[in-house]
Amino acid sequence: MKRTILTLASALCLIMSSKAQTIMHNEILGRPTDNSIVVSMFFSDSAEVSVQYGTISGIYPNQTSWQVFADSVPAVMMITGLQADTKYYYRVCYRHPGDINYSTRPEYKFHTARIPGSSYSFIVQADPHLDVNSDSALYRVSLKDELSDSADFMIDLGDFLMTDKLIDTTTHTVPFDTIPYRCHMYRNFYGTACNSLPLFNVIGNHEGESGWYNDNTANNVAVWDAQQRTKFFTNPHPDGFYTGDTSNTNFVGHRESYYSWQWGDALFIVLDPYWYSNPKPDSLHGWYWTLGKPQYDWLKATLENSTATFKFVFSHQLVGGDPQGRGGIERANFYEWGGNNIDSTYGWTTNRPGWYKPIKDLLTENRVNVFFHGHDHFFGEQQKDCMIYQETPQPSLHNFNYPNQAAAYGYNAGLIIGNCGYLKVDVAPTGVTVNYIRAYKPSDTSSTRHNKDVAASYFIGNVNCYDSLSGGIPVVWNGNYADEIVYPNPFLKETTIAFNLKQTDRISIMVMNEKGQPVRRLMNSRTVSEGKFQIVWDGADASGVEQPNGIYWYSIIGEKSGAKSGKMVLMR
Repeated sequence: MKRTILTLASALCLIMSSKAQTIMHNEILGRPTDNSIVVSMFFSDSAEVSVQYGTISGIYPNQTSWQVFADSVPAVMMITGLQADTKYYYRVCYRHPGDINYSTRPEYKFHTARIPGSSYSFIVQADPHLDVNSDSALYRVSLKDELSDSADFMIDLGDFLMTDKLIDTTTHTVPFDTIPYRCHMYRNFYGTACNSLPLFNVIGNHEGESGWYNDNTANNVAVWDAQQRTKFFTNPHPDGFYTGDTSNTNFVGHRESYYSWQWGDALFIVLDPYWYSNPKPDSLHGWYWTLGKPQYDWLKATLENSTATFKFVFSHQLVGGDPQGRGGIERANFYEWGGNNIDSTYGWTTNRPGWYKPIKDLLTENRVNVFFHGHDHFFGEQQKDCMIYQETPQPSLHNFNYPNQAAAYGYNAGLIIGNCGYLKVDVAPTGVTVNYIRAYKPSDTSSTRHNKDVAASYFIGNVNCYDSLSGGIPVVWNGNYADEIVYPNPFLKETTIAFNLKQTDRISIMVMNEKGQPVRRLMNSRTVSEGKFQIVWDGADASGVEQPNGIYWYSIIGEKSGAKSGKMVLMR
């Protein structure tokens, strides 16, 4: 009898109603915390929806209450009462309001907030665009690759809605209906990965939510975009786990555009350099770029109150840059970001009276490890004042070997490699590894180009430049991509060490002088996958002191592959 009841219950659970609703948009996860997460969907007609969940795949001892949602509005369901640092499996159940039978969606998964000392990964992508210069099939490949990495969440650095570019050539305005159109389109793409990869959106310049578009009425692209973005995508708002903008914006409410949270040993901070920038900056008015005083004060307090081991800041661009906001460390000394006028005189006191310090000084004073930015469309790793400026590649650019715009945008230092792909960041108590993962359609692969290749990688230890005044962080890159590195700096005047692994191994690399005395440890027992790799020695010791010209030796020691050594000649 008991078995019969269970069988009948299972049949009722799985039965598909003959009047099942049409799903407009699949599940997307958002706002994960230590005890909750949000699941959102869209249905084409009214639906009653619930979520089943548990810690074992296929077994769902818990279920949210059934909720009724009207057609074409977001069906947002919050799962609460979860355990911290726990992996969960879930599936959505839905039916016509009042029905007994219901339909079920496939099973997906998520992980609640990690506790300090945990190891995990997260994904960063930027500028998916999906415009005339993008390949939608390639973007699908990137999203599927990101999902396969089993990371805890994804941060998109912006320029996904592209609403400020959708100008009607007759009226010279952005029609309102183009904005929900783009939101619908991106819901479909994000649904590829974000059913198990909670999504955090960062505002880009092409989202249109800029102060110079906001005329303080209900009818402008800045307000429309904020309204539609917050309808279709669930960014965090202050709730005890997240901090951020507490203000109520006219015609919008909570914009959910800047926010922070801690996950394991790391602090995450997302910035919005657009809403408060008004008038529009140009070549003569770079000081118009601003976070605004409320956001700046929140940033300062967030950094100063954090005891996290690692700190990451995310923004589509510098709060400054060139007239279009572009650039990396070459532009980092100017305007609100760096404090200088364009003629290199100090302008902070005059232009930001009563403010504490330029943003870059605030970040380095509080030991920010990586500033992730987009906007410029390639992989670019640069280092300044102990902080990495990480330009993030596009996941959708069809010309995958085209980083040539870097020169036009003012980049002349660091490791710069072309698209296409994303960043996978591994966080562990001992340090952080940033990996550039390449994405290719099958037709673009070759004997040396493979989908999910690691094109470049670097490691930041929990004891790092801020502690030891050490030199720059060495970057190891896939030898198959050596021809895609654009700038010789620092490689022409420095020395490149190449090595080939036939199997994954833990590798240590040491540089010694002619007398055999240690000069610099470039890699310390780090796991490297099978393949051809190169790493650059910048000619300095661990304290950043440039070494004299002469003969140096390197040793590469692998736990499985043994040891090898070679000679290098440093000539400046």
